[in-house]
Amino acid sequence: MNNIAIEMERLRDINSGLGQYCLQLGTALAVPPLPYANHLACYLPAQLTGLLGPSFGYQASKVWHKWTGVPTDAALWHCTHQDSVYFPANTKTPVVMTIHDLSFLDRSDYSEQRKKLKIKRLQKKIDRCKGLVYISEFVKNTVQTHLEVPEKMSTRVIHNGANMPGIMGEKKSDLRQPFLFSIGMHPKKNYAVALPILLINPQYQWLIAGRNHKGYQRELQKNADDMGVGDRLVFMGEVSESEKWDAYENCAALLFPSLSEGFGLPVLEAMACGKPVFLSDRGSLPEIGGVEAFYFTSFAPEHIQKVFSDGMLKYEIDTQKKQRMKDYAAKFTWNNAAKEYLTFYMEIIRHIN
Repeated sequence: MNNIAIEMERLRDINSGLGQYCLQLGTALAVPPLPYANHLACYLPAQLTGLLGPSFGYQASKVWHKWTGVPTDAALWHCTHQDSVYFPANTKTPVVMTIHDLSFLDRSDYSEQRKKLKIKRLQKKIDRCKGLVYISEFVKNTVQTHLEVPEKMSTRVIHNGANMPGIMGEKKSDLRQPFLFSIGMHPKKNYAVALPILLINPQYQWLIAGRNHKGYQRELQKNADDMGVGDRLVFMGEVSESEKWDAYENCAALLFPSLSEGFGLPVLEAMACGKPVFLSDRGSLPEIGGVEAFYFTSFAPEHIQKVFSDGMLKYEIDTQKKQRMKDYAAKFTWNNAAKEYLTFYMEIIRHIN
């Protein structure tokens, strides 16, 4: 029996992007029967032992494992994100690592020296690995441009799944309508460029969910105040899963003009609710949004306003668009992702043996 250990330390922040990635992937992996007679073990905070049910074994994370390494007899260790510091203590233990993005390369608040240091650290982790998973073709291309991936290393693009709103239970909303919605509060989200939409659409509020990173909320509020639309921004802070789906179900559209996304899960979540999505044409967003999304190819205010106005009109007159978006989002499932991960694990193990 092969013991496959999956590092899910980020479950400590379960409503974050990486927390949800770990939760959803783990939940899908735990669905019996497990193929290949494998035993799966989850490395996670002690207080969450048992979270994924009896299909998993559990090992509690310890702070000192950052420096000593994790004691494990696993036949394979899956490091679930490239910033993790939790690797097996035994350097001979095979490691698969999922790379979600290299968004730091686009950050203006990072010096070139700091970027080089992060690249150096990531290269060291890649050198430790037997296999790499990229969550999009965009991430794969970015990694291969900036880092050295050995030709013989096994690699795979495995798209994340997208939760469907139907599994979230009944939703009762007291949100004021109509409103636009965004999720994630980080400078790379680039929300300021979409503020001109509020200028020509006084009927809308703009609700933005997510923990405030690097003081971005204050910066965005100032931009909105200077434009005269500050009273229509609503910062929701961190939201639960039910609150998130409540917002998706009741919004008029998703605004997501991000500068750098490795995947862009909110795009599929909004589409799953049949809501129009307005995206930048940067990063992985065109790959994930496909032909049903509306794209900002420029950040000029007039262009932003036109894309939104034209897109909302097309959405209203195209009676089939809502269903096409739902059908498209439904193709991205965690069950499919889990099957691909299990297949990849076994490829690595067979290659080693």
